[in-house]
Parts: sequence; C-alpha cells; structure tokens
Amino acid sequence: MSPDSSHPQDHAQHLSLTKPEAFWAEQASHLHWHKPPTKSLIRTDKVLKDGTTHDHWSWFPDGEISTCFHCVDRHVLAGNGEKVAVIWDSPVTGSKEKITYTQLLEEVSTFAAVLREEGVKKGDVVLVYSKFIS
Repeated sequence: MSPDSSHPQDHAQHLSLTKPEAFWAEQASHLHWHKPPTKSLIRTDKVLKDGTTHDHWSWFPDGEISTCFHCVDRHVLAGNGEKVAVIWDSPVTGSKEKITYTQLLEEVSTFAAVLREEGVKKGDVVLVYSKFIS
C-alpha cells in the first residue's frame, strides 16, 4: 500500500520503516521513563569471533523504563485500581477469577519482596517457571 493510504496503520507502518528513529522516538514520548533516553537508536557493527560482521541496533540505550509500572502501577495511580486487570478463566480446572489492578499491584509487590529476600538484585535475570496441578 502507498504511504498516503487513508488507513492510519498504513501511515504508521510507512513511517516506522522509512524513519524508524523518529517514529519510535515519538512512540517513546508517550511513556513514563525513569530516565529518558537521549537517543532512540544506535546502530553499530558487531564482529563475531570468526570475523563475521553483522548489524547491531540498540534501542533507547541509555533510557530506563519499567514495564511493570506501565502495565500495573500507572493504572492504580490514575485512580483505576478497582478496574479489572486480569481475567482468569481456566477450562481445565473450571475456575474463574477477576483480579483488579490494586490486587495485582499487591501481588507483584509481594513477589518482588520474595525475590529480593532470595538475593535477586537489579540487573539479574530471573526465569519463573510455573506448573499448575489440578
């Protein structure tokens, strides 16, 4: 489709492909950054041990952001804590549950405390594997 197509998604796709730095900088401006990035993108070449070179892109390399804040905290802060954040509907167990943003924030905070008590620090990578037994 042409970049001047009437659908907004076509225009957004065109900009993301032709001017990726400007496009993503605009998208990033709508988010809360703990530390705003000074650049959208840094393009470099990486060289592998065997000498192979490939393009490397680092998006918002010096920015600091919290995905959890955007998914949970901001909704509570905006006064939407009692709105439903998660709907659990398991056809396997037949259980159904609705969890509000406030409840989810409490659960996330508790789990973060557990991780801290287990020695997890900023920058650590954690994989959580859950197995549900009915």
